[in-house]
Amino acid sequence: MSVRVIVKLVPDGEWSSVAEGLQTAGAEQVLAPRESLPDRAVALFPDEVGVTEAVDSARGVAGVVDAEPDVMRYTSGPGA
Repeated sequence: MSVRVIVKLVPDGEWSSVAEGLQTAGAEQVLAPRESLPDRAVALFPDEVGVTEAVDSARGVAGVVDAEPDVMRYTSGPGA
């Protein structure tokens, strides 16, 4: 099971560039924004990466406004 990080994108940004940046930062896969949430993407990091490390990595990518763990999976917050 991958570490899921919800990524908030800059308004009107080029999401594919952000996806490339997230993969460079260690994400195995980046799920495209959905029509209902065009400013959110999901980055999947390898299991061996901790939740806090994955979130911090995602936050360091150009075009990312914020990142947080998927609360549906990590109920005790970052570092769970």
